[in-house]
Amino acid sequence: MWIAARVGGRLPGMASGHPSPVASDPAAVAGRFADAWNDHDMHALGDLFADDADFIDVSGNWFKGRAAFEQVLAERHRSVFAGSRFTRKDTAVRQVSPGLAVVHAVIELAGATGPGGQLLAPALGVMSYVMEREGPDRWRILAFQNTAVMPPAGQ
Repeated sequence: MWIAARVGGRLPGMASGHPSPVASDPAAVAGRFADAWNDHDMHALGDLFADDADFIDVSGNWFKGRAAFEQVLAERHRSVFAGSRFTRKDTAVRQVSPGLAVVHAVIELAGATGPGGQLLAPALGVMSYVMEREGPDRWRILAFQNTAVMPPAGQ
């Protein structure tokens, strides 16, 4: 039987009214990000972030706070990202301190559409995360930036 105390209308560990994802290491959080994206579940994606997280998208738009980017991504997943999928290519974790990590993950985005509805070619991106430990088995994203990988000049 589970027993929980309520705090401010939520159970501890509940960021948006439903259980927080449990990920015992930062690489797992990056994996859950891709899984939530592929499921088009922006609530699950948002739950990976701190309430006051910063999110910078591939176009350089800076969203301050989880609610701001969760809403925009939900709208985009009803249109240009409706058929999109991330494929993870590589992940690197640098443990800055016992409770702080920097993560870089290379992904391929496929299935996105342009403004006119045309299917875009698959593209690589590097996702950069700053994560903080919340207890022994939970990490949260404090800051995130997505950067498109461009071919080297002359290619």
